[in-house]
Order: sequence, then structure tokens, then C-alpha cells
Amino acid sequence: MNNYIVITPFFPSSKSFRGSYLLDQAKAIQLNSNYNLLVIILTPFLNKSAGNYTIEGIKCITFRVFDFPSFILPGLFNTFNFKRLIKFLDKNSISVDNESIIHGHINYPSLNFLDLFLRKYSCKTILQHHGLDVLQKKTGLSIPFLKYFQNQYILKIFKKLSLNVTTHIAVSSVVKSNLIKINSRLANKIYICLNGVDTTKFYAIPSIKNNETKYIIGCVANFWEIKDQITLLKAVNILKGKGINNIHIKFVGTGKTKKKCVEYAKINNINCEFINELKHNELITFYNNLNLFVLPSKYEAFGCVYLEALACGVPFIGVKGQGIQDIVKNEHKKYQLIEPGSSVDLSKLIYYFYSKESTIQFDKKYEIENTVKEMLKHIKAQN
Repeated sequence: MNNYIVITPFFPSSKSFRGSYLLDQAKAIQLNSNYNLLVIILTPFLNKSAGNYTIEGIKCITFRVFDFPSFILPGLFNTFNFKRLIKFLDKNSISVDNESIIHGHINYPSLNFLDLFLRKYSCKTILQHHGLDVLQKKTGLSIPFLKYFQNQYILKIFKKLSLNVTTHIAVSSVVKSNLIKINSRLANKIYICLNGVDTTKFYAIPSIKNNETKYIIGCVANFWEIKDQITLLKAVNILKGKGINNIHIKFVGTGKTKKKCVEYAKINNINCEFINELKHNELITFYNNLNLFVLPSKYEAFGCVYLEALACGVPFIGVKGQGIQDIVKNEHKKYQLIEPGSSVDLSKLIYYFYSKESTIQFDKKYEIENTVKEMLKHIKAQN
């Protein structure tokens, strides 16, 4: 049995939910292929790690990458790290040959290691891009002068190595567009694989549907400027000014803009609940208790939370020009997508769902088993 090795800087563990989609994808790959699947977690040398563990049947081992902190000149110690990785593979009895598949997530550090696997073993390599900031320009250094040279350095490496990758996977058409803007020669190497949903984890439960007099809107995201939760609050405040007073918002997340949102809700007497964190297996109950899911994010590669809510029978509202637009049917766009940052637009669409019972069916082609099956077919067909 040949190896399918996932290399990634983040993956869920018993103490962290980060990268829950990657776990669902890995399980779907293992279930729908004859490969022996293994996850290698690439973690900074000085960071704490979860070590080696098995989660939901997926075996994970940790490789520490030696690097400068704060994303300074990433890959500068490649030669040293590559030698260490070869020894690491031998020590853990991990065999790699030209029939293996190496599936990396996000540009750095995965691309550098994919190039090593390709040169040494002539195997198929995949690089999956989950964000619009493909080159991770927003990571680490914030000093403008140094950041410019840092970004040029990263761009040079990406252009040099990215063409060697067998397949680039984009999680939406906007991510694909961003990749092509960076390197137009990648156009024929990119496959769009939308983030599917594990419907054994997310599904409608009629018995816990909201039967209260309150109309409950949910929003799950870190409190960052780009997630734009304040636009949701402003939209509800507009509706409140029109006499609609029974809307209750449930926010899940933490971050820099949370204080601003809490203060706005308090000043305008908006009925809100702020939840710092929910375990991944608690989200199904959260979604099923909602009437509507809203995330007005202005910089979103895809957004698994939209589809998770929809799989639970809850309609959603997103933003035009973002990754989630790929799954919104043309006839639904006028009441599911708003202009970025437009609280007026959002208030109108919220009222649309508030004023009439409207259901949007979840399309089974977005079940993760189906999206992964199609992805595996594409990978198998590549030379």
C-alpha cells in the first residue's frame, strides 16, 4: 500500500480545534482511497506541540522546523531542515517512492518540503491554498521597509518552486484568481476543490430547532477587521430602528475588534450573546438553534462555516466577490450576498429571511466525501 502523506503547519489535536476541515478531509481521503494516510505536522522548532498522536483514526507525527521567528526569511535553513527530515522519515519508518502522494497545506513551509520530496522521490505533489493571502504577506514582520524585501524574497521562491508542483488546489475561484495573478503560468495546474462538509457532523436536528419568539442570528469567526462583525450589528440596529426588536445575535469568537462590537451592542441596546469558543462537536447544536447565519467577511477564501450552517438547515448571508459566492445559485444571489461593508444591504437581506419562512437546500455534491472523491480522480489523472 502506497503512502499519502499530508504535511501541514496546523492540524486538530485533543487540545486545539484549529484546522478541523483538514481532519475531515484527511478522513475522507483515507475512506475513499487505497492509500496509507499519514499526517506530518510542521511546527516551529521552539513552539510547544502536541507531539505524536492519533485523532479520529488519523495518525499524526510532528516534525520541528528550524527557522527564525516572526516569519523572517522563511526557508533560509532549508538545507539543514531537509537533512533532518530525511533522517526523521527513516527514524519513523516512513517509506516514500514515486507512487507516493505528498499533499501540503499553505505555501510556507509546505512548498519547500514538497520540492524536496519531488526532487528526491519523483512523487506527485499537491499544494492546497486555503487563504486569499497566498504568499502569507500579512504574516510576521510589520516594518514596511523590511516587509517589502521580505515579500520580494517570498515571491521569488514561490515563482521558482510552484511550477514544479503537480497540482495546486484552490478552495474557491477567487483563490485560483489570486494564484494566477501571482504566477500566470500556474493556470493549467490549478484544481478548485471547494471545502466540503462532513454531514455526519453537521445535519439538521428538528427537535432542537429554535421555537422561541426571538429570531436568532449566528456568526462564527475571529473578531478581526476583515470579518466585519460590526456591519452585522449596524444592520440589526437599522432593523431595530424600524421596530423589529426580537432579533438576538449569537457571536462565537475572540479577537481585537470584539471590544468595539461589545461596546456598540451595549450603546445601542442590541440583544447579543458573545461566546469565546465552542468545541467543534458543539457547533451542530449551535447551528440548529439559529434562524439565520451571517458572516459579512470582506476577505474570505471560502468559509466552511457557511456550508456547515446550511447543512444544518440554516440559510446564510455572505458577501459578494468572496469564495462562498461559488456555491450560491444565481437565483439566490440577490438575497444571499451583500456588497462588502454595506449594513443597509445586510439589513434588507436579514429582513427578507425574517419576514418569510425561506429554506435553501443543501446540495449533496458539497458533502466532503463527494468533493474529495472528485479531487482524488483529478490527482490520479495527473502525470
